[in-house]
Amino acid sequence: MARKAPPELNSLKQTAGRGWSWMASELAFYESAISGIFMSLFFAFIILCIATRNLTQSVISIFCVICIVVSVVAIMKIKNWALGTSESIAVVILIGFSVDYVIHLSADYMHSPQKSRHDKM
Repeated sequence: MARKAPPELNSLKQTAGRGWSWMASELAFYESAISGIFMSLFFAFIILCIATRNLTQSVISIFCVICIVVSVVAIMKIKNWALGTSESIAVVILIGFSVDYVIHLSADYMHSPQKSRHDKM
């Protein structure tokens, strides 16, 4: 036998709508973006160490990648963009593009036949 709600609760209505269903998704987007950033930076550092064979150059290059990522995420925050599916994926892709650019510049700098830093640049 079904229980009947008290009369004072019959007029109540839940107004949260579909917002409750997105809370878990937004948390997953945030966590995947953060874990993607750290995993990508870790693997990029390993690849930079292999490509340049120089720890100092690798640290400087990863610092450049971090600056690129922080500046783009700061712009996203300033513009009040929500971290949805596409933004979460875009942050990880951003790391890929910035690492690719920085690795090429760093590896070319290290493998340049020139002797001085000025000439290598």
